Amino acid sequence: MLESPPSFAYDGNRPGLTALLPEAVIEDLSRVLRIIDANANRTREALRVAEDFARFALDSTAWSERLKELRHRLAAAVASLCSTDQLALHRDSEGDVGIALSTEAERSRAEPPDVLRANLKRAQEGLRVLEEYGKLVRPDAAERLKAIRYEVYTVEKGLAHLLHPHERLKDARLYVLVTTSLLRGRDPAEVARDAIRGGADIIQLREKTMSDGEFAALARRLRDVCRAEAADSPGALFVVNDRIDVAKLVDADGVHVGQEDLPAADARRLLGPEKIVGVSTHSPEQARAAALAGASYIGVGPVNATPTKPTTAPVGLEYVRHAAAHAEVPLFAIGGVNLQTVDSVLDAGARRIAVCSAVVSADDVRSAAAALKAAVMRFGV
Repeated sequence: MLESPPSFAYDGNRPGLTALLPEAVIEDLSRVLRIIDANANRTREALRVAEDFARFALDSTAWSERLKELRHRLAAAVASLCSTDQLALHRDSEGDVGIALSTEAERSRAEPPDVLRANLKRAQEGLRVLEEYGKLVRPDAAERLKAIRYEVYTVEKGLAHLLHPHERLKDARLYVLVTTSLLRGRDPAEVARDAIRGGADIIQLREKTMSDGEFAALARRLRDVCRAEAADSPGALFVVNDRIDVAKLVDADGVHVGQEDLPAADARRLLGPEKIVGVSTHSPEQARAAALAGASYIGVGPVNATPTKPTTAPVGLEYVRHAAAHAEVPLFAIGGVNLQTVDSVLDAGARRIAVCSAVVSADDVRSAAAALKAAVMRFGV
């Protein structure tokens, strides 16, 4: 059996590569280290590309930090296999026969999210190679690399949710509107955070009198809350009421418009196909028109009298029943929905509810949201 190459630093604590590799491939020790070096670089670079997307395209502190942490964990795991200097000694970029090999898909990207998706896949593939060849050097480090790979799968799923709000909309059941006048002096971001932790799937910022600057600043804060929560939990979609300009400015997940606002079709043209467009409706005719105009969901109501819509007459439960049977897009029953009235709304066929004061004005916002979410979930999909 051949000796390890002199550039390989075997410190006596790691299983010797020569003891684990068959004699026929002992000479491939240097090649094994080349493979580890190439895939360590490939994976680190891919994670950095993803981290920069989270940081600059999504403005997400939570996802940026999570990807940065994965890069550091990767570096530590690779260092336990072999030092960076030793790996560099086995590098042969000039002699790499794969440099000139590429597919058409690798040479072009249609949009920024394609860059993210491709690099998360590259990171997963690189980690699998590191894991397999790492078993030849240090099995415990290979297990650490395996754990990182599975976490990248989780990150991919979470970021996909951010990039595809319509997919998350399908599972949304509790929609909470945040209006500062109903918060009893509490910080809107903290109220939104508590609502999400209680089970809110969508947070909407609804303000009618706030200045443009204040509105945009608050929209950014609530967007960050929704995305920060998403790094450790399902998080929440973020929707801006009325203000399509602000929704675009802060990269919200969507916008909600009323019957007197910019038409849904125009909102869809401005926001594009990926974003959510919600529409308030008060009749079957309006529901049908909203669906034809490209609405992602409709609000059905107000079911009961509500201080947030003082000039709009309640539509009652009959419209809820009709919409539940005929609506072509997801519907949220809204207007005076609380723990006392939610069962009647659900009995009428609604499986999604939108609330405001029932959650944001509650003494315990998180508990109020959790109770309403539990009530909805008892009725299933």
